[in-house]
Amino acid sequence: MAQSPWNARFETILRQGLPGLGKGKAPDADVPMEEYGLDSMALIGIVSALESAYCVSLAGQVVVPVRTLTAGHLWGIVSAALQPSWDAGRQSSSGGGTRGRTPWAVA
Repeated sequence: MAQSPWNARFETILRQGLPGLGKGKAPDADVPMEEYGLDSMALIGIVSALESAYCVSLAGQVVVPVRTLTAGHLWGIVSAALQPSWDAGRQSSSGGGTRGRTPWAVA
């Protein structure tokens, strides 16, 4: 069995927000999370929990439509947010970081 590309904290948050994910089943990195019950409201909850758990802002980064968003996509976004240079350029050019931006763009 292949190991998940993400850590246990990420998977725990997904499990809490994906009602269709079986108790003993791990989410597949390449399967749209819509198959596990993800909708736009569930995504807001998951993203909020991820921001709190990882102390990052994902504002404006989740731009993949809910119907095609995979756990792998979302982990890539979180991983990028954990990099030191994630928001450095934005703060200097906009003067305010991510403040005032639309928190999530979901189609």
